[in-house]
Amino acid sequence: MVIKKVYNNNIVLVENNQQLEMVLIGRGLAFGKKPGDKIDAGLAEKRFVIDSPELTSRFTELMGQIPANHLELSWRIIEEAQKFLKVTFSDAIYVALTDHISYALYRSKQGLPLKNNLLWEIKRFYPKEYEAAKKAIKIIAYYENTWLPEDEAGYIALHFVNATQSGEEMETTILATRTVQKTLRIIQIHFNLHLNEDSLDYQRLVTHIRYFVHRVLEGELTDSDDDTLYEQVKAVYPGCYSCVCKIQEYFLQKFKTNITNEEKMYLMLHIGRVIRREDIK
Repeated sequence: MVIKKVYNNNIVLVENNQQLEMVLIGRGLAFGKKPGDKIDAGLAEKRFVIDSPELTSRFTELMGQIPANHLELSWRIIEEAQKFLKVTFSDAIYVALTDHISYALYRSKQGLPLKNNLLWEIKRFYPKEYEAAKKAIKIIAYYENTWLPEDEAGYIALHFVNATQSGEEMETTILATRTVQKTLRIIQIHFNLHLNEDSLDYQRLVTHIRYFVHRVLEGELTDSDDDTLYEQVKAVYPGCYSCVCKIQEYFLQKFKTNITNEEKMYLMLHIGRVIRREDIK
């Protein structure tokens, strides 16, 4: 490996014989090194492969603006979160989360907290990611002696969600979260019912709506040529059908998207299950 840029004694940008760039992190890895020197990648504790010119450019720009130890801090958080969530994040999180954490620490020191208007939704729609984010807050406190507020845990959780979903744009993740919240609100208003957020059926409904919303945003709604089962479910759950019609109207206005009968059928089944449980209670 040949060093292209030295960020500090612990972080370097290198290139291999195939001109593949990667970032190496290791205690004292780059001590006394300079661009053009060779380095043994096997000595690195962590490595981050940069597989696109855009990501390379963003990373290089970021490292020129933030303390290098913030990258090490973010790296540690990302590793712990992947273990806890049992997932592999997209590479883009190394830039996006590092940038966010560094700025969050700056704002904290300046006394400029940022209110998270989606915190309630994040806690309920992404409980595992939020739990991982709370662990991240503790890691930050340990290494930076700064306790970030609960709102920041919500933002970090969204970065975890974003990186799990093929690295989609953060705006899309936020839009999806708000859309899930609106869909649940339509259901509760239609049935004049407060759903039990701790119930398994509620969690199943939320999970289904989350994936449904992403299928809408990605234009990948499921469909079937046979509406027989749809008509049967529609007959069994007339109240759920009228509720789904309201949801369809919302999606038509918001996204100019017609919900397929197969998607409406699954929505009716999930809504019916939750409503039935609430009625029994």
